[in-house]
Amino acid sequence: MPSSYENAFGDELEAIYGRGVHDLPGVVAALNSSGVRPAGGEDWTETSFTAELARLSGTEK
Repeated sequence: MPSSYENAFGDELEAIYGRGVHDLPGVVAALNSSGVRPAGGEDWTETSFTAELARLSGTEK
């Protein structure tokens, strides 16, 4: 069962993609404008975003 964070993250990504934002810098900027933050509460970076996708998908190295 997804956590509330995972649901919020997924919902925000759907909204971002729905607005036509598909490039990595644009997605990161849109996430930083949203209320969804990484676990530490800092701003998203391209590195932290891709690492979070890998973690959530179970493919992190």
